[in-house]
Amino acid sequence: MVLNETGARRYCEDARTIEALASALDIGIMIYDRNDTLIAASSQFLDFFEISPDLLQPGARLRDFFNATFDAGARVLGSLNGKARYISREDWIAERIAIHWRERYESVEKLADGRWVRLCKRRMPDGILIATIQDVTERKRKDEELAEVLKKAELVQVILDNLATPVVVKDSELRYVMVNDAFCRIPALHRKEIIGKKAADLVGPELAARFEKIEGDVLRTGIPYEVLEDIHKSDGTMMHVVTRVGRSGTPGNYHVTVSFDDVSALAEGEKVSSDYRRVEEAVPVVLQDVGTKPVPTEPKGRILVLDQDRERSTARVIALKAAGFDAVATGNAREAITLLEAAKSLQLEVGKVEITAEMARLMSGETGSGKHPALKQAIEERIAADRVSRSPAASPSALAARPQGPALSLVASEPSREVAVPDMSANTAPAVSPVVNQGKSDGSTRGRVRILVAEDNDVNQIVFEQILEGIGVDFRIVGNGQEAVAAWGAAAPDLILMDVSMPIMNGLQATRAIRDAEAKVSDRNPHVPIIAVTAHAMTGDRERCLAAGMDDYLSKPVSPEKLEAIIQKWVDGPERLLAAG
Repeated sequence: MVLNETGARRYCEDARTIEALASALDIGIMIYDRNDTLIAASSQFLDFFEISPDLLQPGARLRDFFNATFDAGARVLGSLNGKARYISREDWIAERIAIHWRERYESVEKLADGRWVRLCKRRMPDGILIATIQDVTERKRKDEELAEVLKKAELVQVILDNLATPVVVKDSELRYVMVNDAFCRIPALHRKEIIGKKAADLVGPELAARFEKIEGDVLRTGIPYEVLEDIHKSDGTMMHVVTRVGRSGTPGNYHVTVSFDDVSALAEGEKVSSDYRRVEEAVPVVLQDVGTKPVPTEPKGRILVLDQDRERSTARVIALKAAGFDAVATGNAREAITLLEAAKSLQLEVGKVEITAEMARLMSGETGSGKHPALKQAIEERIAADRVSRSPAASPSALAARPQGPALSLVASEPSREVAVPDMSANTAPAVSPVVNQGKSDGSTRGRVRILVAEDNDVNQIVFEQILEGIGVDFRIVGNGQEAVAAWGAAAPDLILMDVSMPIMNGLQATRAIRDAEAKVSDRNPHVPIIAVTAHAMTGDRERCLAAGMDDYLSKPVSPEKLEAIIQKWVDGPERLLAAG
C-alpha cells in the first residue's frame, strides 16, 4: 500500500493504534516522513535502546535518534557479532542513514547485551520510511541448535558410510531415516531412493511384513533380535549375515537400528532368505519358518585390529572371522577412534582390541583413546610388553629361548570374561627388534654420536628409543635427574636431552650439578650441550632453563625431524651425524 505524506500522518495520528499493532506483533515500529522527521513510534524501541522517550515523539529527527542510540550502545549494529566497532559517530550515522534510504533492508544483528534483533526497513515510493525491530534471540538459539544437530547428523552419516557393515536406522513408523553406503549397495539404490520409504517399497510384501513384525516387536519391547540369514543382493550374489535389530533413543523418540554382519566364512546352520532385489523384478521369495529352529550360535565377540600393515591386518581379520569372531581392521588412529565411537552409538560392543607396538605408540597421545577402556588397556599393555622385549635383560639368546607371542596385543574390556582367540603368531609375529643401544663405548662405534636422555615417562622413553635408533646414534636413557648426573660422570656424552620435570632431582637441578662439576675440573670435563625437553609452554620457561645452564630448548611432542635438527646443531654439525649413521 502506497501512502503519501498527508495520508501517512492521518493514518498514524492515533498513537494508540501504532502501539497496539506493535504489541500484537511483538515488534517496535517507527514511521518517518521523507524529511526523516518522526511521524509515529511505538514504545517497544525503549526495550532495545536506553534513550529518552522524547526521541519517540512525533517531530523528532532521525539524526537525533541515531546520536542517542550510538551513545546507548547501538554502534555495534553492523558488526553482526555484537562487538564494539572502531567507527566514528559521524561515519556510523552516515552509514545508518544510507541504509534507511534503501528501498528495502533486512538484517539480523547482535546488540551489545547479547540479544539478537531483526531489523527491517521499507522506504515507500513517496519517501515514507517504515522501520521495525524484533527480538529474535530465542529463534537464533533454536537455529544454532538445529545447525548443530544437522552437523552431528552429517558426522554420524560419515561414520556410518565408513563402516564396512551395512547399517539401517528407522523411525517409530519404521521408515528409513538413515542408511550407509554399505547397505545401499545391497539393493543397488541411491540413498535418496531409500530415505523416507518403508520396507514394502523395497522388497516383496511377505518379506516386508516379516521385517515390520520383527522391527515392531523390538521397537515396542526393547528386546534385541538376531538371526542368521542369506541376503540376495541386486547383482545376484548372496551374503551370509547375522542380522541384528536393536532399539535406541529415548521414550517417545525410539529408533530401530539394523546391522548386517557378514559371516560368509561361517556359512552353516539354518538361515532365513531375504531378497533385496527390486520389487518390480517379481523374484519369488521363499521364507523358512525359523520358529522351531535352534537359535544360531552368536559370534564369539567383536575384535578391532589396529595394524598399519594392511596385508598382515587383512590376513588377521580373515583368520579371526574363520574362528568365529566379528573382526575389522584399520591402520589409522583417528579412524580407529571413530569406529569405536560409532560402535558405541549403535550399541555394538567391541570386546577386544589387537594393536601393534607401532600403533600403540602413535595412539598413546590421542585424547580420544582414553574414552574407550579396551583401546586404552590395549595401548598400555602393548607398550609395557614392547618395553620389556627391548630391555637389556631381553638378550637375543633369551628371546630365542622363549616362545614369541603374536605381533598384536590382545586386551579384553571385561577382564572376568575369558575369550579364547586363536594363536596366529606364526602368521603375524614380526622379527624381534634389536636390543637398544645403551651407551656403546667399543672402538668400532666410538665415532658415533653418544646421547644421554633423562626422561621419567615410560611412553616418552620408548619414543626416544625409536627416534634415536632411526637416526643411528648410541644412546642411554635414565629415569631422573640424579641418574643423569651419575651417567654423565661415568661417561660424558656428546649431548644430553634433559626432561625438566622429573622425580628425585628435576632437570634444572641436574643441569646445575653438571655445570658445577664441569667448572671444578674444566680441563677434564668439557662443556656438554644440555637441551631442555619439556611440554611446558609458560612464559619464562625457556629463560629458566637457560639460566640453569642449559644450552637450548626442545618442546614436546618430540619428532624425528626436531630431534635430528637439534643434534646436528650441537654435535659437530651434520657431517658427524651422517658419518655415524
